[in-house]
Amino acid sequence: EFMAATLSADMDDTDKVHSFFEDSIANGLVNLPPDVNLSGYRFVSIDEKTIRYGLGAVKGTGDSAITAIIRAREQGGPYTDLFDFCLRVDKRIVNRRVVESLIRAGAFDSLDMHRAGLLASVGIALESAEQAVRAANQVSLFGEGNSSTGQLNVINVPLWTEKEKLKNEKMALGFYLSGHPFTAYAGELKNV
Repeated sequence: EFMAATLSADMDDTDKVHSFFEDSIANGLVNLPPDVNLSGYRFVSIDEKTIRYGLGAVKGTGDSAITAIIRAREQGGPYTDLFDFCLRVDKRIVNRRVVESLIRAGAFDSLDMHRAGLLASVGIALESAEQAVRAANQVSLFGEGNSSTGQLNVINVPLWTEKEKLKNEKMALGFYLSGHPFTAYAGELKNV
């Protein structure tokens, strides 16, 4: 709880977050990644050895965007996919940059979709959500019509390499969360 509070207190300073993050790992704590369905604004202690990354520490998000995401999640339950997310959040507050930052940080990983496909699909998902809102408004205005939208699929693009994944993570968080580029060469350099 102390480490979660410390991380939360300095979440606007990436260097301090990274330092405390490394310190928590050195002290045997498990750091869970950010998650649009499980994370709050701040870092949270899950149990004595586990901390959940706070969405507010993702670069390019902001307090109002994260509050809107959490509010929509509390009202409608967990998000099922990127399209459900874009449909339910207030797009005036949760804009494309926010969604892209969350994808790069891995906040959608629990939805079993790969980050490259999600990032490629952000524009389509936001446009689809806008169309659904316009259609729903027309239905309510005229009292007829079908406001349901078909299931959309994530654009099929190649998976990111580990290096690309880590590069994007660093863009969103300010440091490597799920690994380090050096790890790929650790075996080769072990005997040097």
